[in-house]
Amino acid sequence: MGKIGISSERLQLVESIMQKYFDCDSLMLFDEIKYCVEQSGINYIYPPEKEGGLHTANFEKAFEEHKELVFFVNTPYKKEFYEQFSKYFYIQGDDEEEVITEDDLVLFVLTYISYIYYKDKQGFFNNSFIATDLDIEYQSALHHKIYPEILSLYKMILESKTKKNRNSKVTITYKQDKIDVNAYSWFLDDLESYFKDRFPDLTLEKINQIQFNFKGKAGRKFNDRTITTIIWGTYQLLYNHHSKFKNSKVKISNEICQFIIDYLEYLNIQNSYTTIEIRDVLKDMIKRNYTPFWDMFWKNLYSDVTEKEENTRDIPLQRYDIYS
Repeated sequence: MGKIGISSERLQLVESIMQKYFDCDSLMLFDEIKYCVEQSGINYIYPPEKEGGLHTANFEKAFEEHKELVFFVNTPYKKEFYEQFSKYFYIQGDDEEEVITEDDLVLFVLTYISYIYYKDKQGFFNNSFIATDLDIEYQSALHHKIYPEILSLYKMILESKTKKNRNSKVTITYKQDKIDVNAYSWFLDDLESYFKDRFPDLTLEKINQIQFNFKGKAGRKFNDRTITTIIWGTYQLLYNHHSKFKNSKVKISNEICQFIIDYLEYLNIQNSYTTIEIRDVLKDMIKRNYTPFWDMFWKNLYSDVTEKEENTRDIPLQRYDIYS
């Protein structure tokens, strides 16, 4: 097992970049931050009152306020990231004054992402303290079960009333019973009115985009959203920040594609990807304005759906069985 150190100062330097390109942030390191703060001996307040789902004074805030804090984590990687990709990064000597460059930021991000990916694959998030420190029970059920069903039904209703599908019917089944509902029946009219009031910003186009991103493109080899996000994030990070790639006249070069393949292999993602396949996927994502997303038990693509009024019902999570 390898070991990497994550400091408060460096994490704060790159968190916005991690969020932008990989949809990752410090919340994914909540357990490590909590333990680090508890072991540090610094004073922190942890009251029972909650504000916006989080304790008013929390471990993340204490970690941010003390930039000298650092925690170490074990990883399954035989080499540290900078050793595996040493030709892309300059490592300063002990006697040199530390000057953090953009290349260093790339180094920090890809190192931290490698650990987050490891945590995700091992299922560590499912046993995280996040579950008890965040008020997420109903929100998780909403995003993983309720919204997908609501949007599927709303999509049927909206599509049945388009010019292309005018006079088509919506079929509803329950066990052995089935009913075909006319597109302009009172039932679908009333449901459409209800959904429009509950989701004023939701259109057929937006529903299709959410479901498209959630399910992935048919026939595409890269149908794992986490891997796709890693490919996208690594490309954007290198192309926009690394000195070797950011001034390149070639938008998607063979070398940057090979770096992505090498990074996937470093993460122990078994693959037979070629630079051509990586380039095709990146072109497709650029064309459709891809948005990176890292699916977690407390959020998914449906988390971006907004209602007219937030539903604050306190409903036990087990009623919805979101993990089945």
